[in-house]
Amino acid sequence: MKIGMAGLGVMGHSVAENLIRHGFDMVLYDIRPEAMTDLVEAGAEAVDSLEALGSAADTVLLMVNTYDQYKSVLAGILKTMHAGTLINLGTLGRDHVLELEKQAEEAGVSMLDCPVSGGSRGAKAGTLTVMASGPDELFEKHKKILDAFGSRVIHVGKNVGDGQAVKAINQLLVGVHMCATAEAFTVARKCGLDLQTVYDTICSSAGMSRIFENRGEFLIARDFSTRSTLEIQLKDTDIACKTADAVGAPALLGTTARELFKLAVKKYPPRDDSLEVVRLYEELAGLD
Repeated sequence: MKIGMAGLGVMGHSVAENLIRHGFDMVLYDIRPEAMTDLVEAGAEAVDSLEALGSAADTVLLMVNTYDQYKSVLAGILKTMHAGTLINLGTLGRDHVLELEKQAEEAGVSMLDCPVSGGSRGAKAGTLTVMASGPDELFEKHKKILDAFGSRVIHVGKNVGDGQAVKAINQLLVGVHMCATAEAFTVARKCGLDLQTVYDTICSSAGMSRIFENRGEFLIARDFSTRSTLEIQLKDTDIACKTADAVGAPALLGTTARELFKLAVKKYPPRDDSLEVVRLYEELAGLD
């Protein structure tokens, strides 16, 4: 089986590295040839078009950012791919991934919907959580591929789109907890508390969240190195809110988080780290 991959950004590149490391025969495409150089040196094959990728691979993994990018990528791949499986690893609206599945089915290609969580660190380490959805037999057939970059591969549903629904719930929580962490540290600073003491105390208390535990360390150090961008966090929180709205569920906290990220994207460089949302709180609190 030859595995193709389109989309070799920070996450996709690490996914491809892990697949090569696990011995999979890889063929790659990215609009930036330089993104494939080291992967080719590691044993992968690079092609110069989506059409070439579609004709070369039995299974193609997709990891791009927006629905428009997915439509464009699929249009190229499906010109030459008329059997096999597409595996989506990115975060999309549930309705959007169903549209992509329909396009694939019309070309005779099946699809698994497998959004991931764990960030660039998890992608590099091969410890992503994979929220896989699709028919049982299709999932089982491709599970070894998913295991190459995921330490927790969970079959969350039998229908394409179920994975996106679970990811939307996860991203709603991430967005809310990110804003809550920023809010908590701003209160702590205004109270004149030692931030490390606050952090250590909360991490052993009921108010702790994984986001607080992970991002709190960076807030204390004032380390705003990019790990996940404001624009991606806004996109994901917006998808979460729209998912809730589509099924008639309230997303009151999610909507508040979305508005905070929307304001942060306007005020700060969109590709800055999502933790920059704390600067909104600090500005409102009169902190430097």
